[in-house]
Amino acid sequence: MSEYKYKNHLSIKTLLIIQFIIIVIAFMGLGLVKSIDTLYIDNNIIQTLFKAITYVGDTLVFIIIIAIIYIVYDKQYAKDLTLVLLATVYVNSILKDIFMDPRPTPNSYGDPTPENPAGLIETGYGFPSGHSQDSATFWGYISYEFKEKPKPLLVPVILSILVFLVAFSRVIIGVHDLQDVTGGLVMGIGVLLVCIYLRPVITEKVRELSLVNKIIIGTIVSVILLVVGVIFFPTSGEQLLPNPIQYSDTGAYAQISGVLLGLSIGYVLENEYIKYDPTRLATKHKILNLVLGLIIVFIVYYGLEALKGVFDSVIYRYIRYALITFILVFIAPLIFTKINPKE
Repeated sequence: MSEYKYKNHLSIKTLLIIQFIIIVIAFMGLGLVKSIDTLYIDNNIIQTLFKAITYVGDTLVFIIIIAIIYIVYDKQYAKDLTLVLLATVYVNSILKDIFMDPRPTPNSYGDPTPENPAGLIETGYGFPSGHSQDSATFWGYISYEFKEKPKPLLVPVILSILVFLVAFSRVIIGVHDLQDVTGGLVMGIGVLLVCIYLRPVITEKVRELSLVNKIIIGTIVSVILLVVGVIFFPTSGEQLLPNPIQYSDTGAYAQISGVLLGLSIGYVLENEYIKYDPTRLATKHKILNLVLGLIIVFIVYYGLEALKGVFDSVIYRYIRYALITFILVFIAPLIFTKINPKE
C-alpha cells in the first residue's frame, strides 16, 4: 500500500475564510450578469446531452449512490453523506422560499407549453439553483473523502468538473439563469465547508450520548425542521407560470425531515444491535446485498408513492420518507445479516 501522503492541506478555518471571500465577491458579481436571462441553446443534440448531464445533480441519483455506499462500502460514511445532503437541500429550500425568485419564463427559451412537450418546464423558484447547490455539496463531500489518498487531486478535479457541468446544464436547458446557478454553487460550497468543519465536533458529542438520547434528539430535530417549514413557508415553492401552474404544500420540508427521522432511529438501532459491516463481505455477497437492497427500497418507495393520491399530506410525506429510510438503514441490513454467511 502506498505511503504517499498529501501535505500542505489548507486548514478548514482557512477554507472557511476563503469561502466567505468567495461569497462576497460572487454576490457582488451577480449584478454583472443580472441582464442575462438564459443561455438556452436550441439544438436537439446539445439539449439531449445537457438534459442527461443535469440528472447527475438529481436527488434520486444521490439517493441511489448513498444506498450503494451504505450497502457495499461504509455505512457511517453513507450516513454522514446523507446528513450533509439533507443540510444543503434544507438550506436551499429555505433560501428559495425567502427570495421567491422566478425562473426564466418559458417564452425566453423556445415557447414550450404543456401542448408543446418539446420544451422543458420546471416549477419552483429559481434562486439558488437546487441542482447546482446540491451537486456542489454532495460531490464536494465525496471529493473530501479522497483528500489523503494517492493522487488526491485527481478525484476532486474530476468531480469539480462534474459539478460545473451540472450547473452549466441548468442554464443551457433554460430552467435557470446565471444568478441562480452562481448562487447555488456558492451556497453549496458554503454548506459543504461548514459541514466538514462541524462533523468531527458533532460526532464526538453524539458518541457520548446514550442510545435513547440519540433517538430522542434526532426525533426532536426532525420535528423542529418540519414545523419550521410548515409554519414559516406554508405555501413553499408556490409559483405562477403562464398557464398558470400551481404546486407545493411544504413537501420538501416533509421529505427532508422524514428522512432525518428514519435515519436517526434506524441507523442508531442498526449500529447498536445489527452491526452490519460490508467491509467483511466477499464481493459476490456485496453485490447480492446491493441488488436485494435496491429492490426492497424501490418496492417500498413506489408502493407508498402510489398511495399519495389517497393520503397525500405533509404528515403522510413525512411518515413515508421516514419509513423508506428506516427500511434502508435498518430492515435491509437485518435481512443481509440473515442471508450472508457467518464468519
